[in-house]
Amino acid sequence: MLKRARAARNKEFTVYVIPAWKWKEFIAFELIGGTAFYLLCRKTANSELFGIAANIAGPQMLKYVMAAYRINTKNVPQFPPD
Repeated sequence: MLKRARAARNKEFTVYVIPAWKWKEFIAFELIGGTAFYLLCRKTANSELFGIAANIAGPQMLKYVMAAYRINTKNVPQFPPD
């Protein structure tokens, strides 16, 4: 009950802003990519454990590759503005 009384006195709350690209990246890599890696490796290797391992490792690999791609695109020379 003491905790509830403290919460009633404290009128402040925290707002977390998550950019749209972050949750879109999560859905694309973790859910869709993980499922695709799982199904692909389970069918090719005919092993449930290998499919689960691919489900875990695949999205991590995708994130690593995409992070390297983002760094490379920042270093590409741009044409001067007209």
